[in-house]
Amino acid sequence: MSRALPSWAFMALNIVGFQAVWLLCVYGAGNDYCLPGILAAIAFAGATLVFSPDPRKDLQTLALGLPLGALMDTLLLQTGILQFSHCTPLAGMAPIWILALWLGFALTLNHSLKRIYSNTLWLFLFGFIGAPIAYFMAAYRFNAMRLESDYITGFLAIGLVWGFGLITLRYADARISHFKASRT
Repeated sequence: MSRALPSWAFMALNIVGFQAVWLLCVYGAGNDYCLPGILAAIAFAGATLVFSPDPRKDLQTLALGLPLGALMDTLLLQTGILQFSHCTPLAGMAPIWILALWLGFALTLNHSLKRIYSNTLWLFLFGFIGAPIAYFMAAYRFNAMRLESDYITGFLAIGLVWGFGLITLRYADARISHFKASRT
């Protein structure tokens, strides 16, 4: 059950909250201390779901985004494009701090990133351009990961995985929402 919060306040919570999650996750991963980022992601998710105007929609997007994000980052790891820092409970899989980031990121898609999420071209470009920039910052500013391939190949692979991954997420999310709406 969501609680009333002015829309501007909820949007500020969504924007600032996710930025805090991102910073704590990548800083913690770079220093081999992942717990603060994970706890921040859980707190962010709880606050978002409590104050969300549509928590069911957020849970649906989260249920799709979290495993897809884990798959995308595991693919980048398995293909040798990236190497993540520690905090990986299972070798060869995306680390837990990346899952914490996906927990937070998925909860921005229906709110602070809503305009981008609703447009296929903008969403692809956001993933294609934005993900390599975020990965570069996490890698070189915080030591949370490192690029194992040359820059062009790495950034192109990250961008394509993210661009098509976000479109896949949006498509699946829209299909489920359409299916639910047609059943009522």
